[in-house]
Amino acid sequence: MHALRSSRRSARVARSQLATRLGLALYAGLTTVVAMRCLVLFFSLPASVSSVSTILAISDPIVLPFRLLPVAERAVLGSATLADLTAALILLALPLPFLGRRPQTS
Repeated sequence: MHALRSSRRSARVARSQLATRLGLALYAGLTTVVAMRCLVLFFSLPASVSSVSTILAISDPIVLPFRLLPVAERAVLGSATLADLTAALILLALPLPFLGRRPQTS
């Protein structure tokens, strides 16, 4: 009975760790793509370069909701708009509530 309970607990811990790692990988990917977009737009690199157009195409769906905000198309730094920088800042601020938590003591 104890072995069954122990194996269920270890399976639950393994699933939890997998979910945490997948979540962190997804967050890191999104943040990297948006940061690359901001750098490309900040330096006003030409969209005719294939890697630049790929970065912009991949990051467009992430920035799209922020383009609905008022004055979202205003250029702030180089060609980077307020929508691009808002997406970057929100993604950077996303983990702050988790960092502010106190660890649970058992």
